[in-house]
Amino acid sequence: MLKYALKRILLMIPALVGITLISFAVMRLAPGDPTDLVTNLNPQAGQQARIRLREIYGLDKPIHLQYWNWLKNLARLDLGRSFSPDRRLVKDKIFERLPITLALNVASLAIILAITLPLGLWAATRAGGVFDRVSTVVVFICFAAPSFWLALLGMWLFGARLGWLPTSGLTSLNFQTLGPWDKFLDLSRHLAMPIIISSLGGLAGLSRYLRSNTLEIIRQDFLNTARAKGLPERLVIWKHALRNALIPVITILGLSVPGLIGGSVIMESIYAIPGLGQLFYMAVMGRDYPVIMGGLVLGAVLTLMGNLLADLGYALVDPRVRDSAFR
Repeated sequence: MLKYALKRILLMIPALVGITLISFAVMRLAPGDPTDLVTNLNPQAGQQARIRLREIYGLDKPIHLQYWNWLKNLARLDLGRSFSPDRRLVKDKIFERLPITLALNVASLAIILAITLPLGLWAATRAGGVFDRVSTVVVFICFAAPSFWLALLGMWLFGARLGWLPTSGLTSLNFQTLGPWDKFLDLSRHLAMPIIISSLGGLAGLSRYLRSNTLEIIRQDFLNTARAKGLPERLVIWKHALRNALIPVITILGLSVPGLIGGSVIMESIYAIPGLGQLFYMAVMGRDYPVIMGGLVLGAVLTLMGNLLADLGYALVDPRVRDSAFR
């Protein structure tokens, strides 16, 4: 398996270069210029100031030379400096907000998995029953409801009306004066609503996939053979049926890995959480090319890693895939 993983990692390098090349070209061909946001709002900034800014940003060079310089810096893990007035390093901006976004999305994914597995299996083993019908209605409502609408509804109900949870920000004003345990509770209260709201959509979709896959698996002959051998029904479902039903679900989980970084733009914008999603959104609005490319590179790496993890996950749950891929 290690040899297969190393081979796949080496193949990721040309794929990453191709992704960055297309992204760089599309971004540069988009209308507008980063200098417009500075010069258009300053009546004293003339054509010379615009030319000087383009030289500072490196935009005066041909596009292929710009990409080559950027690629050489990327090989040294240097993402450049932001075009924003602070001129900070892009990697510093990303790593500053990375823990917040990871905590938000990893917690959401953990809730989704903790609820999806028993919910999908119970609905499949009780297909057509009351539990299956009620859970189907509930998850489809969660799936159909827009996340931004649920976020605003949660702010109105749990924040404005009931006063249970904060409606914005990451910490309270007196956060620095709190003790370690109180700081943890304060962070938890601020992140509780975004985490719960962002979990609803993924919970609905993943549980339906698991239910439909389990319904197909439990009708297979090998499960009837396991039952005929006297195995308990719980062992038949949780050990034999679940492993086979997880194969398509692993694909979805692999594709959700990039969402750990950029999948919380709506939640971070609505709840004013200073995470990566909000950073990349503001970079797009401000045409901050280095920050945008940093986000695209991070997303591309996570997408390729997600595909690799999905393939390795196939091998763990299905011996046939392991034998064919790693021989």
